[in-house]
Amino acid sequence: MSENIKYNDNSENKIWEVSLTGEIDIFNSEAVKEELLEMTDKKEQNIIIDCKDLSYIDSTGLSVLVALLKKVKAYSGNVSLRNLMPNVNKVIKITNLDKLFIIEGDVDE
Repeated sequence: MSENIKYNDNSENKIWEVSLTGEIDIFNSEAVKEELLEMTDKKEQNIIIDCKDLSYIDSTGLSVLVALLKKVKAYSGNVSLRNLMPNVNKVIKITNLDKLFIIEGDVDE
């Protein structure tokens, strides 16, 4: 398991609860992507990603989130991003990804 990701299967609510930490960038994005996509292979559920400890994300990290969203939408699921730090929130908004993902509980900018 990547040190930047932890997840839990909340079967009762049919949700994958994911926490991202540190940085998601060119150096680790492929490992994070593989882990997230494998998780959805195990069980098709909605996903809530808690980003309160995600300090940085670059374009490769954003592509991981988009790939995950695409896979989840294929089975009519949703991906929510929760507790975005101001710098991560800014990148999400600049790229208009806030129009694709469900955004919950933004950290104040």
